[in-house]
Amino acid sequence: MHPSKDVDPKTRSLASVLQGTPFPLRTSQGRRFVRVELSSSTRFRVLTCNRRRIKLSKKQHNGEILNLAESGMLLATDSAIPEQGFILLTLNLNGLVTLEGVLGKIKRVEPSGQGDSLVGLQFVPREELERYTSTEEIESLPVTVSSFNQKLRQAIASYLRTAELAAR
Repeated sequence: MHPSKDVDPKTRSLASVLQGTPFPLRTSQGRRFVRVELSSSTRFRVLTCNRRRIKLSKKQHNGEILNLAESGMLLATDSAIPEQGFILLTLNLNGLVTLEGVLGKIKRVEPSGQGDSLVGLQFVPREELERYTSTEEIESLPVTVSSFNQKLRQAIASYLRTAELAAR
């Protein structure tokens, strides 16, 4: 696979590094990060904050990741999603790695015209959630909450440790 022709020169070096990835790479004018187009299922729960209390939906919702960048993602779902708040994600990146407890801030929700919604999420660090609730509330959640980048770094570190042990 070769990097897409619409990748600008600033990101071409990243695209060439990632040319072995199974995902097509795209950028567009005005975007800071390379967007990876993919179709991968995801599960998530909605987090709402009210009066410094946090509420995690009991129901796990399903969705499909349409594109992914370092800063966020576009998600399609047939679940009702509030216009504001947070989502706690379990991302299965095309079977390569599963990241649990990824915190996303809802930036926009739009109907897709096909009966579901398109949800634009910004990946945010745990500290963003701490602005709305207490550390104790966050610690009481059933999964460790972290940013996408932190979860990805943990997955890579775990993989490298496993590969190192296997090489011994």
